[in-house]
Amino acid sequence: MFGHIFKYRFKSMIRCFDVIFWTLAFPLLLSLFFYFGFGSFFESKEQFHVIPAAVVVEKENPYISQLFEELSVKGEDQMLELTFTDREEAERLLSDEKVEGIFTEGDELGLIFKKNGLSQSILKAIADNYAQVSALIKERAVTDPAGAAFMLKGITEDISLNKEITYTGGNMDSMLQYFYALLAMTCLYGSFSGLINAEQLQANLSPLAARKVAAPAHRMKMILGEFSASVLLQTAIIFIVILFLRFVLGIDFGNRFLPVIPLAFAGSILGVSFGFFIGCIGKASAQLKNYLMIAACMVLSFLSGLMIGDIKMWLERSCPIINRLNPAALIADAFYSLNIYDSYGRYLANLAGILIYAAVFCIGGFMLARRKKYASL
Repeated sequence: MFGHIFKYRFKSMIRCFDVIFWTLAFPLLLSLFFYFGFGSFFESKEQFHVIPAAVVVEKENPYISQLFEELSVKGEDQMLELTFTDREEAERLLSDEKVEGIFTEGDELGLIFKKNGLSQSILKAIADNYAQVSALIKERAVTDPAGAAFMLKGITEDISLNKEITYTGGNMDSMLQYFYALLAMTCLYGSFSGLINAEQLQANLSPLAARKVAAPAHRMKMILGEFSASVLLQTAIIFIVILFLRFVLGIDFGNRFLPVIPLAFAGSILGVSFGFFIGCIGKASAQLKNYLMIAACMVLSFLSGLMIGDIKMWLERSCPIINRLNPAALIADAFYSLNIYDSYGRYLANLAGILIYAAVFCIGGFMLARRKKYASL
């Protein structure tokens, strides 16, 4: 009996346009809007890339030439992409924003740039570093020529040895917060399936429910079969959204995929049980319960950072209890912790909170559904 109920509930949910649209199509469309709106902002503006710069040689300086050679060697440690030209052409390149700055090679290393930014700060650090080390070398050369040659290596070593180290392989893009909140919203939207399950178990809400109540089937088997089918479908939908984000849009969530499986499953149970619990409360119409559920999902998603990415940080400073109690924030933070932290402490704490919410909604919904009785059908 359980297998029969599970099978036909799963088939009916797949064919339900409202469920598929809101739980799958809508998150995919929203992810596209996020991606084209600001999905690659961090990659283009904040992360380091090889910096194009022009070089005007006013007088050959072997030390500066060696510095440029070290910093422009092709490979992972390449810092500069240099164009050697005359001053007029260099100024034109700078004006057209084809280079970030102009180095002048002579007795000293000069630098010209038109605006401030990360690239310009790095170019200035290179010029300042050379000036400082050059002054030390000149002073040392008077008393110890061999030591001066050794110090020359420091001009490039301080830069080339500074490497980014990450324990998780995660992406530090601040805009990922919107995609974490999107995944949390997708989990909560499993409540559409849960609400339909609840409606179709209450004879006063639909003719189908009246026939099911009158059927000689055990009420708990019916509830568990339909609930399990909805959770399986919602879990599959979440993985489809995650795979779409990762392999179609190229969103980097880090290299920890296995822990996502229990997180997606727990989020699905939470979403479906949330809708089921709301659907079983009181004797209000199905339409009113649907409005209440949508409003609750949107408020929780908003507070998790779906519309304003910094709101979670603001709440963490002003009222952190909201982030601890918001199930959408727990789901979003669990995805965040997998991407950023090298330990599983924060992930497990969030997962435990999600499971507690799911257990409360499941127990409450099952108890309310079992106690409903009808004088006549």
